[in-house]
Amino acid sequence: MGSSPSAPESRRGRRDWASLDAGPAGLIAERVLSNDVVDLVRFRAVCRPWRACSAHLRARGVLDRRFHPRRWIMLPDTFNDVHHRRCFINVFTGERIYPSAPPKPDSCHLLGNTSEGLVLLSRKDADLIQLLNPMTGQVTDLPPASKLLEDPYERPEHLTLRGAGLADDSTIAIHLKCFSLAVAKPGDKRWTYLRSRHRITSVLPLAGRIYCATKKNISVVQTMENQRPQLVEAADHNLDMSTAGAYFGGEPYIGRNKIFLVDNDGELILCHRRCWEPGSTHGSCCLYRVNFDTRNIQPLARLNERALFISRRRSLLVASMVSPSISADTVYVCWPKVAAIDLSGGCAKPKFKKGDDAAYYLSCYVNKKVKLG
Repeated sequence: MGSSPSAPESRRGRRDWASLDAGPAGLIAERVLSNDVVDLVRFRAVCRPWRACSAHLRARGVLDRRFHPRRWIMLPDTFNDVHHRRCFINVFTGERIYPSAPPKPDSCHLLGNTSEGLVLLSRKDADLIQLLNPMTGQVTDLPPASKLLEDPYERPEHLTLRGAGLADDSTIAIHLKCFSLAVAKPGDKRWTYLRSRHRITSVLPLAGRIYCATKKNISVVQTMENQRPQLVEAADHNLDMSTAGAYFGGEPYIGRNKIFLVDNDGELILCHRRCWEPGSTHGSCCLYRVNFDTRNIQPLARLNERALFISRRRSLLVASMVSPSISADTVYVCWPKVAAIDLSGGCAKPKFKKGDDAAYYLSCYVNKKVKLG
């Protein structure tokens, strides 16, 4: 797993991890894994005794949440290294790495990421969707891509992934169509569709469940043994989501009122973005805490030294310290141009520098300025 030249590295006080016995190495590995699976991969690479007596990471199930790279996102292929490896960035530290696990474009179509940091692939040599952990190489097979296509002339690479995540310990949910989710388990023969009466604008896994935001409420995918999954209402938001019949680019213009779901350290946050006209970067962003006990939302004034990046379909919460260009408690609207809206109501045009500025990478990720691959 390669790191970018700008990744922080300290040569002072370096320890000889390779000489550790398997016993203490195993204890260290547990502590390392609790912080970041990428640290575990690095530790495993240098500690030969522990590597020799422990199972390979690929032997673990890809749905095992302990090994999910939640803090890492995959950048568009424009940021590939010279060996065509995809670039991943840590949204809390700004570190960039180039893991070797993601497959080459000649074998798979890349559909997109899940919120847990996993990657959804459509095989070119088989009618198959796969779920990959890009840091460990763990992979599992999901039902055929053809079962997700409505038009016989469509191809898997035409699928547009709006969101994805785990609905429970064994079920993956993907958001492809405006009014439904498709769910399946590894080994299933087909996808199960869950229909919503209202347009789904955001999907987010949280605490072992997956939530959906619509113009009317927040729903959750309910899974039970030997029963068909279903969408059930979890909370009301009572926000004014009227579109006044506006159209833009041949589609109903929902950008005037858009809501996003955000995971803030295990707390579900709702962001309500309002702008005055199609293509405008002006407007307002309000944040709310979702209270499942009272089944409603409550205003939220701060993001605890973090910042939120949003576009038409994606949202991403990051630590403000990843870049000097990022201000805490600010929402960065990255479509059609980048605008910074602080939670007190002010609006400004930020200056993200191309090159080593993590803020620029993050804006490209949420805006999907270039194809994913």
